[in-house]
Amino acid sequence: MPHTAGRPSLWYERRGSGAPLLLITGFGISGAVFEPVLDRYAERFSCIVFDNRGSGRSQAPLRPTSMPELAADAVGLLDELGIASAHVYGVSMGGMIAQEVALRFPERVRGLVLGCTSPGGPRAVRPTVRELRAVATAAAGAPRSPVDSTLAAVLFSERFRRDEPERAHFLLEHFRRHLPAAQGVAAQLLASVFHDTVSRLDQVQAPTLVLHGERDVMAPLGNARMLAERIPNAELAIVPGAGHAYALERPDVSFNLFASWYARHAPIAPGVARRGLTARVEPVTRALGLPIGAARTGASLLARATPPR
Repeated sequence: MPHTAGRPSLWYERRGSGAPLLLITGFGISGAVFEPVLDRYAERFSCIVFDNRGSGRSQAPLRPTSMPELAADAVGLLDELGIASAHVYGVSMGGMIAQEVALRFPERVRGLVLGCTSPGGPRAVRPTVRELRAVATAAAGAPRSPVDSTLAAVLFSERFRRDEPERAHFLLEHFRRHLPAAQGVAAQLLASVFHDTVSRLDQVQAPTLVLHGERDVMAPLGNARMLAERIPNAELAIVPGAGHAYALERPDVSFNLFASWYARHAPIAPGVARRGLTARVEPVTRALGLPIGAARTGASLLARATPPR
């Protein structure tokens, strides 16, 4: 498959026909994670899958990165492919990137889908003690099989791992393909820590679907509710009984929720480009993504600690 000509060079794949759908994957994971369900989406859309910088088959620069830079990478891929605007579907950390794409480049986004993700920062919802205990229990000692591993416990619901162990094992293999370089993991971790869009979500122009698994222990459901409440005209759809990897665990339900939302809103026009000083300084704020993210995180922490009057 091809790589982009720019730096960093990104691996990508195109499949299907129809309106363009940019699929953005999560932390340290290659685009191979979409493989079990990609054909289903490619029947309706021209799907673009890629590996983020630092992941899989894409370059892993030694320097740190930020969510704004990762968002600019995604837009740069659209530029190289000659795509003026696309529906953007991000999962997990990819949902964080998708938020930045929608905020910084609204004219490039038609519909926005935020899957199993979070607005980040101190005001995001953290896993409960009970949820952390469940993951810790799975991690204790040597797992009897791959579906008893910590990764499986984080990704899939307990019921799915118990009732469909063979399919869970098959899906896990896609998460382990094209493992990232150490510096890529470190860079994406830093970018995730300083991701905080809580104060800016009301600026999202795109019609938005927030999709989330009911049993997600990595990004608890409260994050989806927060995103749906703060983004104008957003809709929340919950995949019953599913864990973090809801689109793989319950592919039919997940696709139908997405397709139903899309049918109600199509055709979806792209947003209006930002203008004036905000647009001119975007490359600067992108380059300063980490310190600005740290400042936003600090402001969120202060807001959370300050009692209401």
